[in-house]
Amino acid sequence: MFKGGKEEAAKMLNLLGGQAAKDLLEQIRQKDPILASELEDMLVRIEDLRHLTDNMKVTLLRDIDLELFGQALRTVDKDIVSEILKGLSSGIILDIEEGLKGKPMPLSKAEEAQDKVLEIVREKIDKGQIVLKDDDEYV
Repeated sequence: MFKGGKEEAAKMLNLLGGQAAKDLLEQIRQKDPILASELEDMLVRIEDLRHLTDNMKVTLLRDIDLELFGQALRTVDKDIVSEILKGLSSGIILDIEEGLKGKPMPLSKAEEAQDKVLEIVREKIDKGQIVLKDDDEYV
């Protein structure tokens, strides 16, 4: 159940995902650029996965096809990809790299892969299995 406010609006945008969320965010930006910027900061992005602990990465990757995950990382900065892959086993990294370094693919396919991955990420966040954008240190 949605209660209102910016946090809830960001949740709804996250649920929309992909191009629909981008389009709606652009409509909001035309009416209220500050709100759009604040909502954008609250959205889950593939780059945010670098903030996961090693255990959270493993929890996430159990439910994602690793080649698809690699395809989703194709548009991500190489330094961020390195951060995301840090701490994973070499076998998992090899499977991810099949998608990451495979034959060229249309940008739309890589974006589709990101949407699928982020859908699973949002499910895991909602279930409390992973945490993103949390400034608190985990011990």
